[in-house]
Amino acid sequence: MIYVPPKRIHSAETEWALLLSAQEKVFSVDQARALGWKDHELRWKVDSGRWQRVYRGIYATFPGPLPNSARQWALVLLIGETAVLSHQTAAELQGFARGPASQIHVTVPAGKHPTRWRGLRGVVVHRSANVRADPQPWFRLPRTPVVQTVLDLVESALDLDDAYAWLSRAVTTDAATVGMITQALKQRKKVRGRAWLEDALTDVSDGVHFPLERRWTRDVERAHGLPTATHQARRDGADGIRFLDNLYEPYDLSVELDGAAFHAPEERDADHYRDNETTIALDARVLRYGFRQVANRPCVPAAQFARALIKHGWPAKTLKSCPKPNCAVTGVIADLRRSSHRP
Repeated sequence: MIYVPPKRIHSAETEWALLLSAQEKVFSVDQARALGWKDHELRWKVDSGRWQRVYRGIYATFPGPLPNSARQWALVLLIGETAVLSHQTAAELQGFARGPASQIHVTVPAGKHPTRWRGLRGVVVHRSANVRADPQPWFRLPRTPVVQTVLDLVESALDLDDAYAWLSRAVTTDAATVGMITQALKQRKKVRGRAWLEDALTDVSDGVHFPLERRWTRDVERAHGLPTATHQARRDGADGIRFLDNLYEPYDLSVELDGAAFHAPEERDADHYRDNETTIALDARVLRYGFRQVANRPCVPAAQFARALIKHGWPAKTLKSCPKPNCAVTGVIADLRRSSHRP
């Protein structure tokens, strides 16, 4: 909803002040005219350097660089009633983005191709046959409903890990629930990777919150018949409440996953401290794996962890090799068979 001044409720000066306050000091010519501004007055403000032209018919009442929120308002005012901020931009407004995006994402009806939108720098225009806006008062930027934002981001993600990251971030920040996203998925007719998304929602509801945890669950645990961990297990430690990535409580083992390929020394110290706290609080051994191990060679940590589980009492009845050639778990199974035949 774009603000159009109503029949006079306040003075024109008050209405103008409210408009600029709401829209980050950005306005359209039509809005200014409705509040009594003359075209020559607007031109003088720009020519004198007090104001600046952002797009044709869109102005800012200050010189210099535009903050991101002002850029967003300028784009919405340019495109008009059909514009809905979406994807990463909507996620920023809804509180589960990874940080400010370098581009503004906006969704418009599929048939819209105005020439004034062409060549807009720093803008990505998406087109949809079913543009939906989250109900917002006029003084808030229009954006897609949060569940639609999540599905848009999942569908446009570069890879499955990126898609899973958006999904888990929306849920862990309480921007949306698994139930909300599942319902929206049922209502959306065309979704790329629907089966994968349904599986991912199941994982998120089970507490698998990050892409590396999903890889561990899928490529290490399930693929090799390892026991299922308790994800994000809450425990009290000397430094307060902590959450363990993967706890195998019956066997006094915990697996912690590092998503970054490299860590600064202070981060490694924090990791070691966390591992020591786990050992003290739970009397549990901690095994730590990084992204490259889990993502590139999941059979190797699977074999190592299987040996640790067996040493701590796991019967290994479900242990299996995965279809990958030369799966390292094959060697563990062979060792088990040889030891079972010993007198």
